[in-house]
Amino acid sequence: MNGQTAEDNITWEKNRIEALTDGVFAFAMTLLVTSMILPHAADAPAVTAAGALTLLIPDFIHYVIAFFILAAFWTAHHLQFNQIRFITRPFLTLNIIGLFFVTLVPFTTSFVGDYPDTLASIVFELNLMVLGLMMFVQWYYAAHNRRLISPRYPEPKVQRGLYRNLVTPILSLAGVILALAGSQDSTMIYLLSPFVSYTVSRHFAGKKSGDEVE
Repeated sequence: MNGQTAEDNITWEKNRIEALTDGVFAFAMTLLVTSMILPHAADAPAVTAAGALTLLIPDFIHYVIAFFILAAFWTAHHLQFNQIRFITRPFLTLNIIGLFFVTLVPFTTSFVGDYPDTLASIVFELNLMVLGLMMFVQWYYAAHNRRLISPRYPEPKVQRGLYRNLVTPILSLAGVILALAGSQDSTMIYLLSPFVSYTVSRHFAGKKSGDEVE
């Protein structure tokens, strides 16, 4: 009656999906460097080595942004799986969908580096937005009613995980709005990510301390 099948309730060990996830993240993070392609000397004889490196600055900036955002997503995924006891078919499906958007990051990073216009920026930002939302949905699914995590896992930590997973989607939405408004540097919004994530963590650390005092 609730729309679930018997297969949805089967629980599986989590080690294989962890291995797959680690491999996909590692490959995507390595593949990012291919977005920086030096012009061939024969094709651009007037361009010096210093000039070629200068031309790569926009690509390099997007490479750094994408690399560290993927690193942050991998860290979040790792922290989530430390609390998850087992997985179910719906959670596996969510994880696979998330990995699909991980594999798109090298492409959208290269796209925004080669075509620094509104459309390319929005494609890049939407990619990261959906990836962040998938991380949020995965954690919500696992933590709701302690479906896949320990019943004793503290609620403030559950909430902190949810809010931290929303940092990238919110910044991505802001980036899309800036791009539509005509900004050529909307992707620089992601440079705020460490500060926003730190603020969220501090907020919930203070909330936890307040609860303990009470």
